[in-house]
Formats: sequence, structure tokens, C-alpha cells
Amino acid sequence: MTQEKLRYGKTGYVALLGRPNTGKSTLLNTILKRHLAAVSPKPQTTRKHLLGIFTDHNSQILFLDAPGIHKCKIAIDDAMDRSITRVLEDADLILCLVDPTREPGEEDLLAAQRAAAAKKTCIIAINKIDVANEEGIAKSLTFYRQYLPDAVTIQIAAVDEKKVQPLLALLKKNLPIGPFLYDEDDLTDVYERDIAAELIRETLLEKLRQEVPHGIAVVIDKWVDKGNRISISATLHIEREGHKAIIIGHGGEMIKSIRVTAEKRIGEFVQANIVLSLFVKVTPDWRSNKRFLAEVGLE
Repeated sequence: MTQEKLRYGKTGYVALLGRPNTGKSTLLNTILKRHLAAVSPKPQTTRKHLLGIFTDHNSQILFLDAPGIHKCKIAIDDAMDRSITRVLEDADLILCLVDPTREPGEEDLLAAQRAAAAKKTCIIAINKIDVANEEGIAKSLTFYRQYLPDAVTIQIAAVDEKKVQPLLALLKKNLPIGPFLYDEDDLTDVYERDIAAELIRETLLEKLRQEVPHGIAVVIDKWVDKGNRISISATLHIEREGHKAIIIGHGGEMIKSIRVTAEKRIGEFVQANIVLSLFVKVTPDWRSNKRFLAEVGLE
């Protein structure tokens, strides 16, 4: 952004924090009115942090969508945990999302403790009020209040654009005035090919059995832009030979379904016709291989 066009308003980084599947990515997509972040009802949908840029006439809110907080077991978990740490360090404000449809547990404890330890202004957003009951909402709020007694609380439904407007107003109220860092049309600082990889992985999470998608890394090998058509080649790295047949499916039907759905989602995001080719490769124990994680941008 040039000095001549520099704008000022309520601006700052907002960390989206919470246990897996509290609706962080759904909230980001609703606010931006674009399918930017991968969404799935399964854990580990978000593996690395993502910047989402919301700009209106008087504010620019820079959302940092972090992986869901969970206990670390293998190398990829450690990498995700470091991503959460970076997000909290960069944040001016922490938005702690809570799912009241589930009993508070160990992951909620970790999320609340991380938010409290950051020692920054925190807002507790009780999400999914469109499907939660009053008992669940009260229980979740009581649990988080133990660790964040001074946090302002708001109830939202991340899937509903109207029901997130009060949250946007609250965020603006708690952010400082400063210069906008991005142009008003910018949505993220992430490359389109990285978004495409996430949208392919989102499709995999939806269509495959639960034990398979978390053992898949999506790597974009080729991206050829031909105006209104983009040709993409991607490799699906899997840990076990036995998963290959599940991904391909009988007569290739499953991988065809994955390809067609992913083409549509990527096309809607980049606003172009997509020709997607998918290849499956066995890369044993890649989630524990730090070198591989670094090569594919997950370390």
C-alpha cells in the first residue's frame, strides 16, 4: 500500500483460538464471504495458521486462524503447536471460540490456559448457539471463566453472517487505531496454490473414512495459468499402501469424486476454470518426518 493511499482505522491482529472444530475456519469464511479456510467436522482440518483480511470503511481486522489446540504426539503435532504459539505472539487480541455442544474437556483446558498465559485482551465467543442448549452454554462459559475471568463474552453462530455482526463490532471496539497494512481487496497473504491444497484436503476429509485423511499431505506440483483456465497437478502423499485403494475407489470412482468437488471449490475461489490431476504416492510416516514437513511447508 503506497503512502498516498494509506488509510487509518481500527486495525490489528486477532488470533482465532480454540479446541479442534469449534468453528474457527467457518467463522473466518463467513466474515470474509469467501471459502478461504478449509472446513470439516473432523479434527486437524487446519494444520498451519492462515491470515484472513477483513476490511470495511473504518477497520481492517487481520484474523490469524490457528490449528485447533490438542495434545502433541508426533512431529506434525509439534509443528501445529508452534504455529499456535506464533499466532498468539503476533496477536493484538485473542478470540477464544467455544463449542457448547460438547462437554468441556482436556482440549478446552489447554485452549483456556494458552489464552490466559498469553496475557492479552481476550474475548470468549460461545459459538453454535443455533444448535446448543442453555445448559451446554452455561457449562462451557463457567469452565472458561475459571481461567479467563476478565474476558468479555459474546454468543454467536459462525455459519450465520447476521449473527457475527455484533462480534465484528466488539472486535473493532477492542482494537487500536492504526494504519491499514493491506489493500482493501486483499483477502489473505497466502498463495493461491496453498489455498488450493487446503481445499483439496478439505474434500478428502469430507469424502474418506476418518483414519485416512489425517495420513494425507497434499502437495501442489504444477500450476499452469492459461487465462481463464488453470491446470493443476497435485500429489496425495499417504502413509500406508492400503490407503491407496480407499482413495482411488472401485473403478476410480472415489478419486474422480474428489477431483470433481475440489475442482469446483478451487474454481470458485480463484474465479477460473480448473483442470485438476491427482496422483497418489506412498510416503511412509511422513507426519513424523521433520524434513518432509519442512519441504511441504508444515514445519
